[in-house]
Formats: sequence, C-alpha cells, structure tokens
Amino acid sequence: MTLLLAVCGWSVGGAEGMQRALLGSTPRPDETVISRENVYRWFGARLLSPAEVPDLFAVLAKVCSRAGLVRLPDLYCLPAPRDMNAYALGGPERSAIVLTEGLLRGMTRDEVAGILAHEVAHIRNNDAWTMGWATALRRAIDWTSLAGLALLRTGHHHGGMTSSRPLAMLLSAAPALGQLLGLALSRVRELDADATALELTGDSRALIAALDKLERHHTGSAPSRTSAFVHDPMHLLRSHPATSERVGTLLNLAY
Repeated sequence: MTLLLAVCGWSVGGAEGMQRALLGSTPRPDETVISRENVYRWFGARLLSPAEVPDLFAVLAKVCSRAGLVRLPDLYCLPAPRDMNAYALGGPERSAIVLTEGLLRGMTRDEVAGILAHEVAHIRNNDAWTMGWATALRRAIDWTSLAGLALLRTGHHHGGMTSSRPLAMLLSAAPALGQLLGLALSRVRELDADATALELTGDSRALIAALDKLERHHTGSAPSRTSAFVHDPMHLLRSHPATSERVGTLLNLAY
C-alpha cells in the first residue's frame, strides 16, 4: 500500500509529491476513550464485573497472563441473545472486549476461552493500530490518485511528461487496489489472531468448535472442509478468511 501510494504521489508531483503523499498518510492520533459510557453509546453493551462472572474473568486473566498483557481488557456484554459475536477495542495500553449474550449462552467455557484468546490476540498484536494505518493509507491513495488523474486530464502533468494511458490506468485502478490490499491485510491479521489464540490456549479443538458454531450461526450451514474458496475470486472481497481456511490453518498449526 505504501508503494502504491508512493507511485501515485510521484505521478502528481515527482519526488516532492511522493514525499507529501507519504507524509499525508500518517493516521491521526487515536483519541478514542474506551469508557463505560462510550462502549454503551457505541454498542449498547454493559460492563461486566468479576463478581458477576468469576469464571469468565478467571479465563481472561489466564489468557492475558500468557499473552503478556499487564492490564486486563474490560469485559462488556451486549444484550443480543440471538446474536453470536465478539469485538476487541483498543491496544495493549487500554482495551475492551465486547461479547454478545448469545455467544455466552451458546458456547461452552472452553469455546468462550478460545474466542477470548482470539480477541486478546488482536489486542496484543495491536491490530486496531495496524488497521488504522491501513485505513489512512487507503484514504491517501484515493485522494492522491484523484489528484493525479485531474492533472493528467488538464495537461499539467509534472515534469513535462505527456499524458500516458498506462499511468492513467494505474491511477484509475489505485483506489480499488488499495481496497483489495487493505482487505488482504485484514485477512492476514485474522489468521494471525487465530494462531496466537492457539498459542495462548493450546486447545485447537475448542477454537475450531467455536468457529464451527459461529459459521453455523451466521450462514445456517457447517463450514466447507474443502479449499474451493481459494479459487473463487470473490474471496478477495472478504475482510475475514473463510472458516474452512481458518480451520485448516489451525489444524496444520496444531499438527
């Protein structure tokens, strides 16, 4: 994504344009405050206490200790009995995990431990920061490619270069390429979070069972055990890998 942005910046203003584009891709400082009020406003979730669900906090403390997190994430429950999902917010310094009521009711303790480990992995790996950078890069690519196309069309291309069809095609395709690269990065981070969760729990069966339940809940069918999705170009538009790919990766790692 950085290389793509650099090419777009060079097309707009040569070396100076490339430098400006790269400097402009720096994400803004994250001033989001993860508080009980904000999480309630964003999700409608309520903060859980250790006295309310001691077993859940015991599992979380064990996973976080193995992950090397000094501070435990705050746990929130989203009152959605028919939904099974989990979300991680923040990074190692300050974080929260939101679990739906349906997930807590529909999964065993070991399966919930696998889900918690996956979300803790996102926090330990600072994936929110990583994807924030990817979003900033994608926006910079969008604006820079648009500026480059405008210059080409008005005949004021930097350095006296004539308007070229290949360059125009690259600038036109840059936003879509940036989007595809961002989705690919998201899929990689999800697979890495699965691998880290396996490292933290050592229980591949529970993690795979949790993924299987999530797939059945969201699609109504069991995950495919084949790798046909790899040959389907539509998988490039997914922010998460197919469950079959995630299960296959976990089985390989466990083996």
